Amino acid sequence: MGKFLTTAATIEQQGKKGIYRVCDNELYKDDDGAIYLVWRGFKTDNFTWINSSDWDIRCSHGHDVGCKYHQVVRVKISEFNLRRARYLYVKGDKILCRDLPPKFLEVIDVSGHWINNLFYRMLRDADNPKTPKHIQLLYRTGVAFNFGWFKTGKIKIDLNRLYDEEWNEKQG
Repeated sequence: MGKFLTTAATIEQQGKKGIYRVCDNELYKDDDGAIYLVWRGFKTDNFTWINSSDWDIRCSHGHDVGCKYHQVVRVKISEFNLRRARYLYVKGDKILCRDLPPKFLEVIDVSGHWINNLFYRMLRDADNPKTPKHIQLLYRTGVAFNFGWFKTGKIKIDLNRLYDEEWNEKQG
């Protein structure tokens, strides 16, 4: 099973209604060991089908990256190496991730079906709070009807500008 490597999301409400900025890098390790990044500064509506923050919002952030760009950012080094190089570290009661250099990242093109399935696995593995099975199934079914997918994906992820506030603001 997969797991989140970083703790609960921190978001900041933006001046535009329904838009939030992810304040800390978020890492999810999938079933196959692949690690995916939602970078700090990413703009999200914090919404996936049903507007609810009752369940772990990191899942919606990862889904939003894939839906917005039709791409995701995969980390090319292992969890062990992230910890060893102190990119993944503990501060108080939080596990955080420092900004990762582009040499440790790669952009992967994804389909709508792929990102929806990743979303489902993230919901399954979420622990802040644990997502009940019926909510996992309901949300996975709901995102299958995301017809907004066909209007997105025109902008591509730029690993060299990932943490650049100006670039993220333009994408927002």
